[in-house]
Amino acid sequence: MNQIQLEKSIGKNALAEVREDWTNLFVRTGCAPFLSFEWISAWYEKLAEDREIYLLKAYKNEKLIGILPLCLHTKSVFGFKFRQFGFLGEEIGGADHLDLIAEDENKAEIWERIFEFLREEKDFDSVNLQNLAQSSESVPILENLCKRDKSFLFRNISSFVCPQINLNSGWEGVLSASKRKDNFKRRLKKLEKMPDFEFCSVTEKAEIPAAFERFAFLHEKRWEKDGGSEATGLPQLMKFHRAVVKELAEKNLVRFDEIWVEGACRASVYGLDNGKVFYYYNAGYDLDWANRSVGMVLIGLSIKAAIERGNMLYDFLRGEENYKFDWSNTQENLVTVKLNRPNFLASANQLLEDFWIFLRDLVKTFLPGEVAAKLQNLKRNWLRNRKAD
Repeated sequence: MNQIQLEKSIGKNALAEVREDWTNLFVRTGCAPFLSFEWISAWYEKLAEDREIYLLKAYKNEKLIGILPLCLHTKSVFGFKFRQFGFLGEEIGGADHLDLIAEDENKAEIWERIFEFLREEKDFDSVNLQNLAQSSESVPILENLCKRDKSFLFRNISSFVCPQINLNSGWEGVLSASKRKDNFKRRLKKLEKMPDFEFCSVTEKAEIPAAFERFAFLHEKRWEKDGGSEATGLPQLMKFHRAVVKELAEKNLVRFDEIWVEGACRASVYGLDNGKVFYYYNAGYDLDWANRSVGMVLIGLSIKAAIERGNMLYDFLRGEENYKFDWSNTQENLVTVKLNRPNFLASANQLLEDFWIFLRDLVKTFLPGEVAAKLQNLKRNWLRNRKAD
């Protein structure tokens, strides 16, 4: 008999009921901050739209040992109602490293119990787990469960790359291995000679809201002419971030690294930090200071500060921007793991998704970079206008 008892909680009150136990489990597992109660609850309140909360909680000897934070989303596929489970925190909001919240030694047993539950739960067509780390224990566990039991068809779809910096070699080692070593030193020396130059990290909860507003101003100005920011450019996203940074500040999980020159903040990095990993969520810089490379210098100083704090990894999160690879010395791949029921609706939905992935890759391969960028900006503008209505 399986020793794990599984409970499901659905509806608006499901999160509040488990807050304390969730927080204790989060601390024990050392998960990414995107799986903290603060991030997930703020995401649900501000960004979940028509998704329903569906938590699966695993207990052993009456102790909570795992949470699978799911939401249930209903959409139309060829005129039919299609119901799909996904992670709380999926899609809008940019959360990476989503996963089952559990210690690694318990994951196999918990997933087996969840798999049994999903097999018997008939009122859905697919499980769509976005932005799992390819290295997560969950990926091979789910693949093996599907091989053993044909109730679901397993798909492992590559989605994003997260450039990262292993910080074990220390600051001099990281800097020497980067492509920005000489330029960083030269630009930093010039900035240090300017009036009121300062690098600082904002972590005090009373100062976090103002630091976020400085970041948001710089970030939005940077993207103003390019269709707006996908990270903060919608009113509901701004509401989400204003709420979540306050909550994360209470748990010492958020920081803003800044460069100040001539009495103003010229560049800001919005980051999450669990003490082991610094997650570079986004950044903004003063366009009038772009020729002084304040953004590049700030990244270098942010990396140096992370090393001095004792972080072991600097994670740039998803995105293949050149500046990330100029500093990175390793990477993590993100994947979407899908468990599709062997039925018409799940197959039809998968065909549609595969078609759009094919078109996206075709555009990347054959269109000139400038044309692809313009199309991306048009898409970004369209999405902003549609979601703002």
